[in-house]
Amino acid sequence: MMKRFFLLAAVALFIASCGNDGEDKDSKGDTTEITKIETPTLTLAEFDKRAGEFVGKEVTIKSVCDHVCRHSGKRLFLVDGDYSLHVDGETKFDEALSGSMLSVTGIVEEERIDSTFISETVKHDIGSHGAGTKEDKEKIKEVKKWAQMMTDSLKKEGVDHFSNYTLKFVSLEEIK
Repeated sequence: MMKRFFLLAAVALFIASCGNDGEDKDSKGDTTEITKIETPTLTLAEFDKRAGEFVGKEVTIKSVCDHVCRHSGKRLFLVDGDYSLHVDGETKFDEALSGSMLSVTGIVEEERIDSTFISETVKHDIGSHGAGTKEDKEKIKEVKKWAQMMTDSLKKEGVDHFSNYTLKFVSLEEIK
């Protein structure tokens, strides 16, 4: 009987001592702190100047919806004075949003326009409009003119690319 008592007491002491080194871990600062990252809200003018800082990150833009793309319905255009921004979604936007003030949240994406992009665009458009019609020849002429203008602009600015920023749609709220 006494053996059983000592055995039970030993087991109880062992269990009580497991994981307890006599110090309270919370008092040592070993806790995990969860920090909520606020989504910045920007005007289109601020976005135009700072978009590169937010590539791959979520931002909110408050602006007027100029229109929803009629072709796919999956793109809307925000405007504010001299500034504009394309917002690309995976589902169609309601055309009734046109003219509304919106708060749009999305992930900033960057498209780099460099010499490779320019030459691939020219090749693609020539391949798409190579049927020899008057309209095709006119389109090819416009694309080549655009390509030359972009190439000249890159040289003039002394840069290897221009950045075009868009938002990948996450959510929106109509501001009444």
